[in-house]
Order: sequence, then C-alpha cells, then structure tokens
Amino acid sequence: MGGQYYPPQPQPYMNNGQMYGGWRPPYPPQQYPALMQQHPSGRMPPPPPGGAAAPGAGPAPGPSQELTQTATIRNAVNLKKNTLEAVPIPGTPNKLAITFTFDASQPCAVTTFVAATEEPARACRLTPAKQEAAPPLFYEKGLGLKFPGSAPEGAQHVIDMGLYDEAALFAAGRDTFPLVVRLETVTDKGRREGRTLQELSPGAEQQPWVQSQTTFAVLHREEDGSFAVRTTKQKIWVEGVSYELQEIYGLEQSVAAARADADDADNEERLCVICLVNERDTTVLPCRHMCMCHECAQELRKQTSKCPICRNQVESLLHIKMYKGPKPLPQQALTER
Repeated sequence: MGGQYYPPQPQPYMNNGQMYGGWRPPYPPQQYPALMQQHPSGRMPPPPPGGAAAPGAGPAPGPSQELTQTATIRNAVNLKKNTLEAVPIPGTPNKLAITFTFDASQPCAVTTFVAATEEPARACRLTPAKQEAAPPLFYEKGLGLKFPGSAPEGAQHVIDMGLYDEAALFAAGRDTFPLVVRLETVTDKGRREGRTLQELSPGAEQQPWVQSQTTFAVLHREEDGSFAVRTTKQKIWVEGVSYELQEIYGLEQSVAAARADADDADNEERLCVICLVNERDTTVLPCRHMCMCHECAQELRKQTSKCPICRNQVESLLHIKMYKGPKPLPQQALTER
C-alpha cells in the first residue's frame, strides 16, 4: 500500500473508508468505520514538563509518546485512486479523456480541473490556468460508479495537451496540480436547509454545508509512449475544515479479517504481532503501522519507544475500534491541512 507525504509533527489521523473521525461527540454507529483524532490545536499536545505523566495516564517511557482514542463521522464519496486514468480519444490525438470509478452514499457532483491552483486560505478554491472547468456531472448514490459514463457532457472532461508544455503536467507545484478531481455532496444539515448540488460553482470556495473529496494527480509517460496518471494526495472537506488523507499500513487487512466470512489466512493477519492472540487495533505514529492490540500498546509505552515493525521512533499511538461488518472501502489515514 503506497504512502503519501507525512509531516514531521504528528497530525490527526483517520482512514479513507465510508467513515471519518473528528474531534466531536461520537455520532451513532454507521455502516463503515474510519477513524481520525484531532486536537483543538490541530497538533499533538506537547509532553508534560520534566517527562511527568499526564493526569490519569500511566508512566511515560519517552518524552513524546501518548495513546489517543478516536470518534467517527461519515464520509459520503470516495474516488478509487488506482482507477484514475487519462485515456486517448480516437480522432483527437491531443486530447485525453479523464476516467475513474468512485462510490457515493449520497447524490453527488463531480468536477475535473486541469493545471489548477488550490487556495487553502480561501476554503480550498480551485482556479484552472487555461482550460475552464467543464460543467459538473451529477450522480445518484451507488457503488462502482463510472466517470464520465454515458453522459454527453462527459466529453468536455478532457485534458487538452495542446495547451500545455508536457513538463507542466508531469509535476505538481506547491499549490498547483496538473489534474484535480472533486466529488461534492450536500451534508444532512445542508439538505435540511434546502441546499442543493445545483448551487455549486466549479472550483468555488467550499461551503460548510458541502462535504467533498478532492484528488490531486500528475501525468507521466509509460515506456510505450502512453500517458498514465499517478495520484499524489487526496483531501476531504468536512464541516468547513480540510484534511489530507494518509495511508495506515495494515488497517485494510485487519478490517477484512474482522468480517464474519473471513478465512483462516485473513484471521492470521488480524493478530497483534507481539502477543499473537488479540486483534490488532492500535497504530504507531508517525510510521503508521497498525500492528498491535491495545493491551500490548500500553505495555510498549512503558518499555520501549520503537515500532515493532520498522523500529522507528514512536511519537504517539492511535487506538482504533474495528467494525465487524461488510467489506469497507480502502483504508487510509488523515492529517489536517
């Protein structure tokens, strides 16, 4: 499972299934778990002075280790990164069609942008350099939805290679990205207020009544001369806050093993690497290896500051309560951006 950029200072985490976590009272259980922990400051709190344990906590072995819990919220859309492609259009050699597969648990709008600049300070507004964003395509809820599908308007969602130097499409800048895909849906609160997807303008500043997932990607040439797409990061917008997704290594296997229909091989993958008895439910940060049970993680804090998998320094631990139900979407982590 590929990783993405991870900042030096630990940030909140979650996975990229149908559920996301936040710093708020827990919502009622939803269909899929995904988890994130957020401190009000957006960062992990500093260790107590002099290495003293925090109130209510056990002895701390290192200056910065701590164990955190999560709460959950629901995310309604997910683009499957490995399906994002730029496909040649017959008869138009300078244009590539943008295609991908996604899931949506609510009606959503899909918009694509080429060579676009994101403005995080302006609610993640997107401004394309040369091509105007094509009109959004609207979808009802469903799994395995295809973009652009058979909609005639889908023909406008293309990359016009004749407008750009290839180098501009092969690398991302600080806030400029060759290809951006945004999936947007209206929150429950927004629907109660009478908001609709038709109110959205492509790339406009995102509103608190909108929940979205934005995928950023670059192009590269394969050995046969064709173009391929590589996703560089994904972000979600939840209640007026933007978060960047990160991978949690081992979470997808643990969720699969937790299903009732899991076989023996799956069940072996779920076990804590230390005791080989309890299920894995704790992630090591910043390396993001989900490899221990909660009990062993508590002991680890007292005895060592190294990850059992990669032996890198442990800065904090994230406890995740797994949901035993249907197979979820791919699992990831999240940092506030």
